[in-house]
Amino acid sequence: MKRGSISNFIAIMRYAQPYWGYLTVASFLNVITVGTDLGFLYLLKKLIDTGFASQDLPVLKWLSLGALGILLLRSAAGYASGYIINYIDGRMTNDIQGSIYEKIHELSLDFHVTHTTGDLLSIIFSHATSMLNVITSFSVSLVREMFRIPGLTLFLFSLHTQLALFAILVFPPVIFSTRLFSRFITKTVQYSYETLSDLYTTVEQTLPHIEIIKIFATESKEVERFKHLNNEMLKRSMNAFKASALSGPFNQLIKMVGVTVLVFLGTSKVVTGELSAGGLTTFLASAYYLYGGFSSIGAWYLSMLAGFVSAEKVFLLLRTKETVPIPSNRVTVSRFDKEVVFRDVTFNYPQEKKVVLKGINLCIRKGETLAIVGPSGSGKSTIVKLLLRLYAPIKGDILLDQWSLLDIDSISLRRLFGVAPQDHGIFQERIIEVIRYGTSDAKIEDIRRAAYTAGADDFISCLPQGYGTFIGERGVKLSGGEKQRISLARALLRNPEILVLDEALSSVDSSLEKNILQNIASDRKERTTILISHRMASIVHADRIIAIEDGELIEEGSHQELIAKAGRYSTWFLSNESEVY
Repeated sequence: MKRGSISNFIAIMRYAQPYWGYLTVASFLNVITVGTDLGFLYLLKKLIDTGFASQDLPVLKWLSLGALGILLLRSAAGYASGYIINYIDGRMTNDIQGSIYEKIHELSLDFHVTHTTGDLLSIIFSHATSMLNVITSFSVSLVREMFRIPGLTLFLFSLHTQLALFAILVFPPVIFSTRLFSRFITKTVQYSYETLSDLYTTVEQTLPHIEIIKIFATESKEVERFKHLNNEMLKRSMNAFKASALSGPFNQLIKMVGVTVLVFLGTSKVVTGELSAGGLTTFLASAYYLYGGFSSIGAWYLSMLAGFVSAEKVFLLLRTKETVPIPSNRVTVSRFDKEVVFRDVTFNYPQEKKVVLKGINLCIRKGETLAIVGPSGSGKSTIVKLLLRLYAPIKGDILLDQWSLLDIDSISLRRLFGVAPQDHGIFQERIIEVIRYGTSDAKIEDIRRAAYTAGADDFISCLPQGYGTFIGERGVKLSGGEKQRISLARALLRNPEILVLDEALSSVDSSLEKNILQNIASDRKERTTILISHRMASIVHADRIIAIEDGELIEEGSHQELIAKAGRYSTWFLSNESEVY
């Protein structure tokens, strides 16, 4: 076993730590089944040699009842062991899947940019289960065989030494064949999981966008793509099965050859009087049990290899380090008193060479409405992501009052914000729960007030169940503008210190947008508001406007001041002047 596999095995076994008591009981029950096997074999010899030979019916009766009792005990122990193992397997699966899901939520956005949803689903549901099979199969197979194989071997030697020596000669070929097939199985399992991840990704990408697929009439193309991946998955699964299936019959052939030779040699020993008929029968049954134990060990070993393939994926994710620094002495903030200051902030997204923000110096004052304008890709939304500490600057610093954002607890920081993003993020839920998301204790009157401010109360009230109306995946029963207004209501319900509207009303008509912005302005006058919009009419009434181009802050001032400068902002404004209220 390689060093990495050993470390992964130790890490896997840590998940069994809370259940050592259950595993000990299950292992003890497995030991009982081993004892019952040996006891049954012993009684079988007695039954043939003593009972049949003497034709003593009372002896036959008691030996038979003893054998029956042993079989019943074995069945009970096997059932109890299986029940406990399945219980442990379910609990550990919940634990590891919970750990993976928690880790996924802890990691910063750059991790999610580089990992597909299909990859993550594969790790949560497939790799986690396969990895934990190492523990359950360890408890069921390996522990049992650790007692059964030595016990049966000693029992064979007690019956006949020469035959026992020959019986164990099959061990090396079985071990060799298992090792031979294991190399191929490891590779095919890896390929199978890669294809499974692609399948998950395909389904995740297509089903939420079924409307687009139908609009472009690409149903047959998507179905063919899925079928191709599904066939590839089948092919790779069959390759893995072929290796596993060949291993089983090959080992079975070795065992049957061994048993056949033992029958011949044993019969000759019976003829010469070295072994009784009961002894031969018991020896052959014991040898078959012994070979079954080795097959069980081989199956466990192959299962373990597949588990280690999965463990590599799982622990790679769990050991992924957060790229946004986590302060050792985190400061908890509950309010925003004065200003947010960007000091010479430079930033580029991980694994991208392009610098998105270049030496940004900016002060956002409490209570003001700040508008950010600029072409697509100029870095406007990136400023908000840095404010929320979804990423960290590669140079410079951002201060909230006197604290660096890198020293502030991210949860308490984000609670200061209410964000209505470009992607509205509407969940499949009742409208009241969608708006309440992130503010679970909100009362219905507060929810309605937020919806009214966002211009959503009227259309929600007209729905069949009003605020209790269930909206489908991604809010497919709502128009784009309705989704945006619900997203805005969700942000307003938090009653945030800083409200961020990132193209939040781009699908709403101009007159309604004007009313909504007026509602927001009068809702809480001391609130700081950050507006990002391509629609110039949205930002002309802002207290201050900054213009961003190619990641640089090129102009700053009120609308009148920037128009008077006749710079880039003036050019952008004049080209969109027809949209002004």
